[in-house]
Amino acid sequence: MYEGNAVDLQMEKVIAADAILDDETHHCQVFRYDMEEDYIYLQLKEDDLTAISLDAKYQCYISTRTELLFCTGVVQERYQCEHGKILVFHIENGFYTCLLYTSDAADDL
Repeated sequence: MYEGNAVDLQMEKVIAADAILDDETHHCQVFRYDMEEDYIYLQLKEDDLTAISLDAKYQCYISTRTELLFCTGVVQERYQCEHGKILVFHIENGFYTCLLYTSDAADDL
């Protein structure tokens, strides 16, 4: 459903008491979406897998052709395989559509 779409992953808050809040945006691509289990398998594009904490809550932004989707959740697993660096992201509370502000929309005001 969302396979191949670009994803920006940003840490929202840390869960572990000794964890450090990461303000980096991590660029990924949707590898696979499991709608029944609410998991997105993300292919991490540039960073080392250890840059992604398993003890944090993340904001996930998925860019499609027509909209920007937003969800929150946690990375449950991270691993390297023949498909690259994979993050198993568990979605909490579904997806939300973000309103996009464009200069064309401002012209209509």
